[in-house]
Amino acid sequence: MKLTLIFLASLYIDIANSQTFDFLNINQVKAMVNSSGDFNWDPSSNFNVGYECPIVGQKYWAPARLWLGGLDAGGQLHVAAQTYRQAGFDFWAGPLTTSSASTNSLTVSQYDRVWKLNKSDIDDFLINLANGNVQNGSFIPAPDLLSWPGNGDISQNYSATLAPFFDADGDGFYNPMSGDYPIIKGDQAIYTIFNDNFSNHQSSLSSAIGAEFHLMAYAYGPCTITSSNDFLNYTTFYNFKIINRSSTTLLNTYASLFNDIDLWAYIDDYVGCDVADHYSYFYDSPTATYNQPAIGIVQLKGPINTTNNIDDNGDGITDEPGENMSMTNFMYFNNSFSNVQPSQSDPSNGVEYYHYMRSLWRDASPLTCGGNGYGGSIPTNFAYSNNTYSNSPCGSGSWVENGIGSDKKSVMSSGPYTLQPGEIVELEYAYILAFDSITNSPLTKLDLAVQNLHSIYNSTLNQCLNTSVKEQNNQMDYLLSPNPTNGQLNIEFNKATTNISIEIIDALGKKLIQQNLKVLNQTTIDVSSLSSGIYFLKLTSEGNSSTKKFIKVF
Repeated sequence: MKLTLIFLASLYIDIANSQTFDFLNINQVKAMVNSSGDFNWDPSSNFNVGYECPIVGQKYWAPARLWLGGLDAGGQLHVAAQTYRQAGFDFWAGPLTTSSASTNSLTVSQYDRVWKLNKSDIDDFLINLANGNVQNGSFIPAPDLLSWPGNGDISQNYSATLAPFFDADGDGFYNPMSGDYPIIKGDQAIYTIFNDNFSNHQSSLSSAIGAEFHLMAYAYGPCTITSSNDFLNYTTFYNFKIINRSSTTLLNTYASLFNDIDLWAYIDDYVGCDVADHYSYFYDSPTATYNQPAIGIVQLKGPINTTNNIDDNGDGITDEPGENMSMTNFMYFNNSFSNVQPSQSDPSNGVEYYHYMRSLWRDASPLTCGGNGYGGSIPTNFAYSNNTYSNSPCGSGSWVENGIGSDKKSVMSSGPYTLQPGEIVELEYAYILAFDSITNSPLTKLDLAVQNLHSIYNSTLNQCLNTSVKEQNNQMDYLLSPNPTNGQLNIEFNKATTNISIEIIDALGKKLIQQNLKVLNQTTIDVSSLSSGIYFLKLTSEGNSSTKKFIKVF
């Protein structure tokens, strides 16, 4: 009963204090993430920015939002897209039911929030759980860990599984008191769930899709990987899961990322894309003499498409199993100022949003090679692609923006693909800010950072384990290696320690291995029999104790 009361009290406090936004701020970037999926800006006021780098430094206007659009079997267009909420909403907080892709105002209100956790919050919880401090009430986990939205209300036909978590007891229900804990990316993450079918679409004026979206924004803090890849200190990541909760198959589907980034003055934006390395970018005037950065938006994951006869992932193989689409289109448009042609300005309905997602202008004419991309004779999918598009219909020359900049917005897309009922599509993007105060060539530095990111993304990046965990440590200094381990775990003290008790404990607090030694300088423990996962090594000696986490791998 005491544990239940502790859990419920913490949960109610968290609900009362939950907020509709929070900031990634574990590295040199401070980036706002809002409920319902907006990020990098403050929607409470068009004059409040939400992207800052270096942290407590230069602030930038950088709104971003995912768009989705496609056709049903009857040819009817379905679009979920909005820019700054000024025309209304196409997205609302919370999940959709699995039975009818619907929701209600109570659910929208309940989920109109974000959950923010550091990896150290999870590690602290696991360490204290292993030591019994959670069970006896002496340690209260982070509120957002307690209220993590791991499950939907199945009595109301919402999905049983929502936000990812480690299910320690295998019962399918998120319960930290049973050893369950959130699974997050990076060293700090913000999570929110939203949908496009609570009400009529006010922004795109289009038919709803019946899609549920899960956004995990994350970043990496100081560790071995970031120290050797400095660009990660200026990088934030955004992982989307799109779930088609409707019974409609959506054809010719495009998933697009809208951006409006102003680096200096909003009338002086320049944009471009690198087709080969799957990213778009904003930069300031090429002739600027002041130290302004470039911001790149890198696509790291996209829809699976194995039927379009295109080598989507650039590995030299066409339509192999699991082939991941990347950036297939890059388009821009201008703010609707009086001197801007209406055909090249802000979209006002679903058809026009869908045009921009497919590299068409607002009037349905195609993006064309050269100049500003309007009114030419050769259609292309990529605006201002420089010389990075090896099969470009524009030829082998360099196409970059010239002349006076303007207040541009960009749309980078993946498509077309088919979104089946119940299908889950994952997309992931990284935002990298690059400064170059020495040669004033931030685009060159950005390109190097993007290539480095691609080289480590699927390998060493996710092995960044050295978070700032506040492990229990009372005057016991020792090394634990290797970590992760696949069999042998070495313990080495800097001086002889007597009357040592060694315990290996799992995430539920169960003692798996125990040894007692009279004197210890160095020893090795065989943990090869353990399943892969997170464990804790607890040392006790003459009233002092220390608990450290280690990871067992195959």
